[in-house]
Amino acid sequence: MSIRHRAARAILGCLDAAANAMSSLRRLAVADSALVEQTAVLHPQARIVTLHRESDAIIVGAHTHIRGELLVAAHGGRIRVGNWCYVGDGSRIWSADSIEIGDRVLISHACEIHDWNAHSLDAHRRHEQFRAIVERGHPSQLPDVAAAPIRIGDDAWIGFGSAILKGVTIGPRSVVAARSLVLEDVPADVLVAGSPARVVKRLDAPEDVGHPFA
Repeated sequence: MSIRHRAARAILGCLDAAANAMSSLRRLAVADSALVEQTAVLHPQARIVTLHRESDAIIVGAHTHIRGELLVAAHGGRIRVGNWCYVGDGSRIWSADSIEIGDRVLISHACEIHDWNAHSLDAHRRHEQFRAIVERGHPSQLPDVAAAPIRIGDDAWIGFGSAILKGVTIGPRSVVAARSLVLEDVPADVLVAGSPARVVKRLDAPEDVGHPFA
């Protein structure tokens, strides 16, 4: 191996060590608003926000990589991301109720996962809420804004640009095609696509032999 190659490998090793150190610092920075496993990686573009400041409102599992945004609303919400998951660049997971993401779930870039409507359907109340946000911050109560839990099963894959709205359960190992809008439950072991998303293909269910990363 040439001197240049050895030097290049040494530099890459230093960069990897620096990246790991920065991820550790980012975990410490959000320690008051999230529980992040030591082996999880918060990439530079990751954003963790808990508006009601409960330290266990957001939980990120072991070996999970976060590049997107996890946000819990001021009036409540919970986000649980399992082990060996991925949340891509520009994806936003916002909760005012509960979002549960299983193990080994891949969420591609530019996805939107929201378990609430964010605003009232009544125009007057919607304007009042907007004024409250810009003048005093996010309100601690939004009784007329609908919310319902989202569940994403183990080994699911959410394609880029997809949106998953309140009250939806996605079954284990299912795939949501890119740019899909998911408004209803998705069974296990299927491919869904479209707006609104519909089942377009059944996927072969794996034999129950356990999982090497369980």
